[in-house]
Amino acid sequence: MNENVVFNYNCINYFVLVFYMTTFKYPLVHSTYDNNDIIEMMKTLLSDRLTMGNKVELFEKEFAKYIGSKYAVMVNSGSSANLLSMAVATNYLRSNKLNIGDKILIPAICWSTSVWPIIQMGLIPVFVDIDPLTLNMDINDCKKKITKEVKGIVSVHILGNCTNMDELMKIVRQHNLFLMEDTCESLGSKYKNKYLGTFGDFGTYSFYYSHHITTIEGGMVTCNSDEDYELLKCLRSHGWSRHCKNKEKYEKENPDIDPRFLFINVGYNLRPMEIQGAMGLIQLAKLEQKNNCRNQNHLLIVDKIINDPRNKNYITTVKKMDNLSIAWFNIC
Repeated sequence: MNENVVFNYNCINYFVLVFYMTTFKYPLVHSTYDNNDIIEMMKTLLSDRLTMGNKVELFEKEFAKYIGSKYAVMVNSGSSANLLSMAVATNYLRSNKLNIGDKILIPAICWSTSVWPIIQMGLIPVFVDIDPLTLNMDINDCKKKITKEVKGIVSVHILGNCTNMDELMKIVRQHNLFLMEDTCESLGSKYKNKYLGTFGDFGTYSFYYSHHITTIEGGMVTCNSDEDYELLKCLRSHGWSRHCKNKEKYEKENPDIDPRFLFINVGYNLRPMEIQGAMGLIQLAKLEQKNNCRNQNHLLIVDKIINDPRNKNYITTVKKMDNLSIAWFNIC
């Protein structure tokens, strides 16, 4: 074969390769919503209620029922869920509130907005090492970091995984600690048949586009305390009284103030939109199907990596915590 033939042959191979690469692309991710989500959002947009309303309230109730908590309060992001939880934990009306200067344990691997709400509320984060096999909080290091100044723990459930929750709850009970579970990456994971996010005072979740279910942006806080639930609703919406169970009491105490604009606490605007509630209802019904797909993909990909003869134990992947029925977030 002369040089011209070889050149032409290589050119053909090159153009065939380019054709296949540009025509038959393997997508990094498929859309996490479908026509049913879009139709429900369009119905809401065509209604006369766009801000937080009945759809959000129904999604909150269905989410609480699914996850096994008494209450759920929707917000506009998982980061806002963390912020709102820590704001309530330090609020002057909370019976067992955290105080400025209290120390809070948090794993060294976490998201930025797992840490910043601690600092924003005047608390002091104390970083705990992680177990390199699970990437979650190392229980032994957690025990070492306990002092009289430590009043709480933020347990960040990384990648769908968790720490040993039995041991963590022993520490919480023994030292009477506040516990917030950042479950933004672990919606659907169960430790001994109990969903992550339902062990502590608050569980927080994210519905960002790439997460287990999505409302594009959005989040949720769960709790079991009536007091915390009322504070969550109040602080979420400017600190006003209109969503409080005992709003009539505040209105009687302040007869000269328009009850629509009666502010009784510090507050934020962390409310979700009604279209997010509508989308959340559709997405929640697909959660188990989505998680099964994630787990199957994780199993297939990890199997190919670990068992590839070229690996020779150079590459390992994260180990699932014992007693955990996991909903993998991604591969690491």
